[in-house]
Amino acid sequence: MRKPKFDPQTLLLIQRDYEEGKLGLEDIGLRYGCSGALICKYARQHEWRRRRQTTEAQKRAMAAPKPRKPATKIIAQRLCKVINRKLDQMEKDMASGALSSADLERDAKTVASMIGGMQKVVQVPGEDKVMKPDDANAGAGNAHEVERLQREIIERFEQIERRRASERGSG
Repeated sequence: MRKPKFDPQTLLLIQRDYEEGKLGLEDIGLRYGCSGALICKYARQHEWRRRRQTTEAQKRAMAAPKPRKPATKIIAQRLCKVINRKLDQMEKDMASGALSSADLERDAKTVASMIGGMQKVVQVPGEDKVMKPDDANAGAGNAHEVERLQREIIERFEQIERRRASERGSG
């Protein structure tokens, strides 16, 4: 559509329709022979304020936002799942005898790299330290969870290493 020139009277009508908020931008544009984007442009230029019609359900949703898991916790949990799957596979391969020492070393490096990634996730932005449970910031609760996950993974990995060492010693 081409950009029409509106007289002051028509602009007042467009402003009224816009500010009432009962019609969408495209509907207002159709009513006055232009696009919804042009209506939006006029509204920004003239600083019109749109009144929004909110339903009771929308008001309730705005009043009580859903708590979201912090991204740190989500990423740490995903990494933990991946690491645990890798450790499961390593244990399975060790039990079947399919895990050579070269494979074990490669897998160990992979797991160590993933643990390092988990540590980077919980690093405090702009600092060279990792969050600790006693940090007085909002993410400190996540540090507890991440540290617990890291301890579990490390303990499990150490069990695999001990089993491997005992098999080497007896074999």
